[in-house]
Amino acid sequence: MTPTESYAAATLSGATSVSPAEVPDFWFELPPGFTEFDLAEEPVSRALRMTEAIDAMFATATATAEQKLSLIASGEYILQSMITAGAEHVSSCLLRMPDGELSQGTLCVLVERPETGPQVQDRKGAARRTAAQWHSLYPDAEVGMVMLPYGIAALCIREQQLCVPGALFGQESAISTTVKQAQFCIPTKIGPGSVLFVFMTEDTRHWAEYLEVLSGIMKSVSQEEPGTEQLSGAGNPDAEGTER
Repeated sequence: MTPTESYAAATLSGATSVSPAEVPDFWFELPPGFTEFDLAEEPVSRALRMTEAIDAMFATATATAEQKLSLIASGEYILQSMITAGAEHVSSCLLRMPDGELSQGTLCVLVERPETGPQVQDRKGAARRTAAQWHSLYPDAEVGMVMLPYGIAALCIREQQLCVPGALFGQESAISTTVKQAQFCIPTKIGPGSVLFVFMTEDTRHWAEYLEVLSGIMKSVSQEEPGTEQLSGAGNPDAEGTER
């Protein structure tokens, strides 16, 4: 079991030193099984690392070379699409499901920071507008509002068809694949803006298990850096009233 990793919305890499203007609005935690991508890494270098990782992961499992290639190629295509869309964090998970099967998914986090707007936004109104927009764009999707420990968020769950270029698999025609996707749009507490969490997987059979994983990630969202409260109170009975 590996340690849970923490990320900041403004730095998204867990940086320990930031200027006041770069102070994260919130933190979130990733459970074991998630690995963050270096978005600045060269695609060829990343593909080689993914190949080594997948070979190690499937060392004791039955997987053909074609299946491994499919995982690497589709993963890189999704990653490049997210980087183009402005992602500030992308991580991939490889989890063993209760039935023993290995399952893969991808988490992407995008941050919207408008240059103009009120210093304090109507967060509930912003979430409602996002939900209404999603309902209009995706009439077949499950759209609603959820209350997280951090605050209100808009939620959209839908299936999406992706066309992956066939060249990634050595084929002339594009390959179509179905992914299930969950989007959480969380209006931020500091100034205008929002953070969009997007999780997707081709493994629709284990969607219920993934919803439990996502629930844990979204419930971890907090303004406090993980561990700050515990450290501030450790061995200090008066720490409760200490300004942070």
